[in-house]
Amino acid sequence: MICPTCHAEISDDALFCSSCGTKIEPVDAAASAAVCPQCGAELAPGALFCSHCGASVAPAGVPAAVPMADDAAQAAAALWGDGQGATPTRRALVCPSCGAPVSPTDPYCPACGVRLLGSRAGSPQSAPSAQPAADTTMVDMAREAVAPADPRLRSGSTGPMPRVAVPTPSAASSHDDGEKPRRHVGKTVGIVVGVIAVAALAGGGLWYALDAQRQQDQATQQAEQATQALHSVTIAVAAEGWNTDEGASRLPVRVVGTNSTGEAVDETQYVTTAGTGLMLRQGSYQLSVSGSPIAADGTIYTVPDTVLDITVATDNPGDAVDVTSQGSFTLTPIDALEVTDDQILAAAQLAAADTADGHADADTLRAAAVQRREDAAAAQQEQQEQESYDSRHVVADSYEFYMPSYWDGRVTVQVDGDHVSVCSAKYPDLELFNVSVQRGTTQAVGDVGYACLGDVALGDGTYASVWARRWGWLIGYAYMTNSTDPNDYYTMDEAEEIVDLQTGGNVTYESIRDEMVANDGNSDLVFVTDDYLYACIVESLQPLE
Repeated sequence: MICPTCHAEISDDALFCSSCGTKIEPVDAAASAAVCPQCGAELAPGALFCSHCGASVAPAGVPAAVPMADDAAQAAAALWGDGQGATPTRRALVCPSCGAPVSPTDPYCPACGVRLLGSRAGSPQSAPSAQPAADTTMVDMAREAVAPADPRLRSGSTGPMPRVAVPTPSAASSHDDGEKPRRHVGKTVGIVVGVIAVAALAGGGLWYALDAQRQQDQATQQAEQATQALHSVTIAVAAEGWNTDEGASRLPVRVVGTNSTGEAVDETQYVTTAGTGLMLRQGSYQLSVSGSPIAADGTIYTVPDTVLDITVATDNPGDAVDVTSQGSFTLTPIDALEVTDDQILAAAQLAAADTADGHADADTLRAAAVQRREDAAAAQQEQQEQESYDSRHVVADSYEFYMPSYWDGRVTVQVDGDHVSVCSAKYPDLELFNVSVQRGTTQAVGDVGYACLGDVALGDGTYASVWARRWGWLIGYAYMTNSTDPNDYYTMDEAEEIVDLQTGGNVTYESIRDEMVANDGNSDLVFVTDDYLYACIVESLQPLE
């Protein structure tokens, strides 16, 4: 027995439903035959199948005829249309399978138990409100619904349609259990597909959002890396003799500006001969030379007042920046003799401040700078001495001699063949001495005012004789005698200059004059001239080979 309330199966003699507790009213056999034993729904008189659940209610041993599939298809097409958009030819409410009359609210045919496609169990619906897919017609669905497994019963088969027995109630129950999943398969698939579609859309949107965020984060990270990255900057530098590969100190360059993070920059960095060494972030800067480098040989350079405006704008953290086209620094060596101690010290201090890898030894370079200046001074002195020596070298036709360095720049020399005259440069009329050549020695030695200081044999019987006026005595005597001869008039400066030259600075004119005045015109100091000129001229005079 079936509970009329919850449709649970209960024993035939039960007074109450064991599932829901509903009281079971006793009914006679005739009344019980009018209720579906499967679902408890009321049965139409003479029904072989329940119109509510489709279960077979035929008495035992009574077979239920199943019409041919083609007839069922024609009946479904007549009722619902052909599924291709054609209008149905009739709207009779009959079972598309067996042609028995049916109610619009019947989900199953009460005659053959076939599910009616135009209705849903438990809810009245008009004929086909829910259309199948475009590629599946109602006819196809009707044929599929009633087509048995036997190939002879399929559409298109020839031969008489066999008649089969209607299943027993237990078989109908089994049929119903298998039918329910098929009824919900389309709906379930649709739900699954919908869920998958929604998940796919949601996943796609999530992926898009995540990818956009990832790209934004990556762009932000790249921008941050670009602003924080230090770039190797190359500038143009030229300085004669300066080579950092050979031990010179690097060029100190002052960097002033603002980097891309807004930070102010004011620092000193060091640059090699190749112009490398600056490490800067993105930004705008002004470059200037802080001081002189020191070359390996000690050279110190002038500091140019050039200012370079440069911009570092690359976004690639690995890029090196070349600004050699934006200007250059040119350094000029300072003459070693003109380098000061302060310049050497300042350059050495800047070199010592460079502590990066490959820096030069500041103390060694400072010592080199000092030595360079000392060497230059010694070379200059030697050169000057050589030039002075050369300037003192007097060459006549047959002899030569060297004048003393005391006379450097103070005398003039006139050479005419073998006659030489040396005079004061300041007072050209005052002759210090002269040299002439004759055969044999000098026979007359002169007097106190003008005398031959010595002869030098030149060979072949010729001699070079050196003659000089004793200016100290001549001018002193004119002073003592108050000479009125204009030729005896000499200024004190003339007297001092000529006596100083003739005596090598050993005696002054005043000392000679005073001694003459004190000794009635006699003075041993007068002959100092003879001794000096003899030692410097006569003894240095040599015949030419």
